[in-house]
Amino acid sequence: MSVPTSHTEINKLRDLSESIGDFIRYWGFRRIHGQIWTQVFLSKSSLSGAELTQRLGVSKALISPALSELESYGLILMHEDGRKTKRYSAAPNVIQVIKDILKEREAKIIANTKDQFEELAKVSQKRGDQVSLVETEKLKELGDMITLAQFALNFILSQSDEDSLACWTEEALKNLSE
Repeated sequence: MSVPTSHTEINKLRDLSESIGDFIRYWGFRRIHGQIWTQVFLSKSSLSGAELTQRLGVSKALISPALSELESYGLILMHEDGRKTKRYSAAPNVIQVIKDILKEREAKIIANTKDQFEELAKVSQKRGDQVSLVETEKLKELGDMITLAQFALNFILSQSDEDSLACWTEEALKNLSE
């Protein structure tokens, strides 16, 4: 005998999926990526595209390409059941996937930003403080922010396994709440 699904739980899960979708938009993903990933990650069993369409209340045309993209990032895994239905489950080591994405995308962005900063700093220094378009102290402050961002990213990427990153995250959250 199966237990009927609670509409409250369905709605709360959809709300959380939408919130995570909004959150990951800041990292360059689309909202649907976060919605799908949340559903797949929290599900007790693998989900089909049709089930995701129903759970999220969106079209198959929106779900299908997003599933392919999430699969290409390694965030979800595709399995075929006996009826050739594609089913999706979450990658077992999400932390490593996140680290890989950070290394592939954010590290390149920070490195490019640092290169552009250094080029401007050279030109501004040659021109001298009196004729330069930028304020020297603010330029130095911006350089410090870029260095801090690079340091923080390198720290996250240097964590050797899921446990050490989880411990660091727990400690950071504890300090934030104090």
